Amino acid sequence: MRNRLSRFLPALAVVLLGVPACEQSKSPTQPGPAPCAYSLSASSLSFIAAGGSGSATVSAGSQCTWTATSDRAWMTISSGATGTGNGTVTVSVSANANTGERTGTLTVAGQAIAVRQDGAAACQIEISPTSASFGKDGGPGSFNVTAAQCEWTAASNAPWVTVTGGRGTGNGTVSYSVERNRDLTSRTAAIAIGGRTFTVTQAADTPPAPVCEYSVGPVEFTPCMSAGYTLAATVTTQQGCTWTAEPDASWITIVSGQSGAGSGTVSFRVSDNWDAPRQSVVKVRWPTVTAGQNLRVQQAGCLYAVSTASISMAAAGGTGRFDVIQSSVPNECGGATQSACVWSAQSDVPWITVTTAMPQAGDNPVTFTVAANPAAAARSGRITVKDKIVQITQAGQ
Repeated sequence: MRNRLSRFLPALAVVLLGVPACEQSKSPTQPGPAPCAYSLSASSLSFIAAGGSGSATVSAGSQCTWTATSDRAWMTISSGATGTGNGTVTVSVSANANTGERTGTLTVAGQAIAVRQDGAAACQIEISPTSASFGKDGGPGSFNVTAAQCEWTAASNAPWVTVTGGRGTGNGTVSYSVERNRDLTSRTAAIAIGGRTFTVTQAADTPPAPVCEYSVGPVEFTPCMSAGYTLAATVTTQQGCTWTAEPDASWITIVSGQSGAGSGTVSFRVSDNWDAPRQSVVKVRWPTVTAGQNLRVQQAGCLYAVSTASISMAAAGGTGRFDVIQSSVPNECGGATQSACVWSAQSDVPWITVTTAMPQAGDNPVTFTVAANPAAAARSGRITVKDKIVQITQAGQ
């Protein structure tokens, strides 16, 4: 009896206590680490056009790691690209040379910081002084340029004011020279630089006026047969010195510059020439002992030949033909195919009819018809091509 009871005592103890035997050996559950939280001291950064550096602080748990990155080449992380716990991110921004602002983004610990940079100011150029006056003899001069870091170039609007030093970056000096004024009137010119204007005034020459001196150029002109353009020569002389221009042939027409007082231009045209080469002059004259200067005009022309000088036809009439050969003089005016000369064939009697369409250009045949001759006597007529004649003789009935 005692032995049987001793076997059931442990089980009875478990039942009485109400706790499973296997759970008596378990330990209490331990809590896990808290998740990382990050905060930044700034959500945006601004920079002037010249650039510079800025920073933002990171607040985080001592075991929390983070990184910082930039999305623009002009914005670099100079320190604090990585960190653990609290830290500082420093960013460097290069100068903005453009006038428009630019933006970018820093990403720090997974959070965005907006970055904005001003655009560069538009280039402002100032000059000092803004004008200068010269006597009739001219001479050198200069003025100062204030332009920060701007590039600039100076240019004169008159041939008698020459810029001798007119390029630079930032502050600098423009140098120039003024020629002697041989005219009896004062004159004004300007040097432009970056939207600013430096004014140069020069006094007139003093009486008595200098002896008029003339030069003309060019003086040789060689237009081709069809010159559909204007030819021109420049007359150079002092203000008030007079001259005239007049053609010496009807095929030359003055377009402008029939007369002048001071320097000027003679412009003229020539009419088409399909005949032999020709030449004439435009007479430029002034009231001095030397009289003037001729502009020599040599215009190209054409030479012609026919394959026969005479053709005989029967009384019944019929058709005939001959060839026209042309050549330009000089050959350079004949074109690539040497077919530039224009000509027409004409009959001088009604019973000879030219059937080739006119005018023609280059080497071409002439075809014609001859009506029947009702008379017993023979008759003759001519077909003329420029200075060439083909004699047509027809027998009688």
